[in-house]
Amino acid sequence: MVMMNKILTNKKVVNIVNESSDLYYQVNDNEMLVINYYNDNQKKINIELRQSANSYVVLNVSSIIKNDALVNISSYVTGNDNRTIINVRTICEANEGTFNVIVKANENTKNNEIIEDLKGINENGNIIFNPILEVDTNEIDAQHFATIGSFDKNELFYLQTKGISLKSAYNLLKKSFIYNLFSDEFIDLLNKGKEKDE
Repeated sequence: MVMMNKILTNKKVVNIVNESSDLYYQVNDNEMLVINYYNDNQKKINIELRQSANSYVVLNVSSIIKNDALVNISSYVTGNDNRTIINVRTICEANEGTFNVIVKANENTKNNEIIEDLKGINENGNIIFNPILEVDTNEIDAQHFATIGSFDKNELFYLQTKGISLKSAYNLLKKSFIYNLFSDEFIDLLNKGKEKDE
């Protein structure tokens, strides 16, 4: 874990639901930014982050793919003592979803930490993850993970033994997977106005 040299003086949380416009954020020195992004019918979007020095960024992206989708996430680390965490959770219900996640760290930077954690479930479509680290320095802790799978038949069977219909069991597993990145407050925002499951 990166130890910050200074106290983070400014924390900002941005919650985005079903947005289709491109997003750009400049994170200045000593700032912390948490972005919670959810889209229940993901299409094309570009998300760009730029970090100066001694900053902390967490980007949580969760989406459902129903039509062809392209998500480009670019993060640029230009200073020292930064932490960048990019989490993606997606379910592809149909067609194809491509996620290009690129993090770049400049040559003369040091003491930065970068984590890309991408997870997807292919329901009736196809997910393509391209986790890319472009690191021009040796003084960095950089990791990326990518996992694509399907729903666990044992979990579905277990839920059905408790009297839950197959459709409702799928919906419970979907919600659990797609919402697991988010705080209770953001989940309440997502559920606001939606009817309860059967």
